[in-house]
Amino acid sequence: MIRILNLLLLVGVVALSIGLYDVKYRAQQAEREADRLDRQIAREQEAIKVLRAEWAHLNEPDRLQALAKRYTGLRPVSPGQIGRFEDVPMPRRTDEFYVPRGQSLGGVAGIQAGGSMIR
Repeated sequence: MIRILNLLLLVGVVALSIGLYDVKYRAQQAEREADRLDRQIAREQEAIKVLRAEWAHLNEPDRLQALAKRYTGLRPVSPGQIGRFEDVPMPRRTDEFYVPRGQSLGGVAGIQAGGSMIR
């Protein structure tokens, strides 16, 4: 009886030893993978910093202006190219939002309009 118990305990110890070895091996493998990923993340972050610096350099207004002068015939925009003040549509007195001078706007305050547009 004692021999069977000793044999079962020996088999249990061997099984637990193998299981512990497997867990240790998997933990080491996971740690190596985590270290590899940390190094890769650090490389990618450094690459992002370099790309942002390059982007900032390429988008400097003085540099872009010099390139535009050198390679294109573009000139600065003049106000006349955008439009004239006369081109801006002005409201007419026939618009539905126009309130004639002296007419009550209603509401609690009883404010009277000064002949202007109400928005």
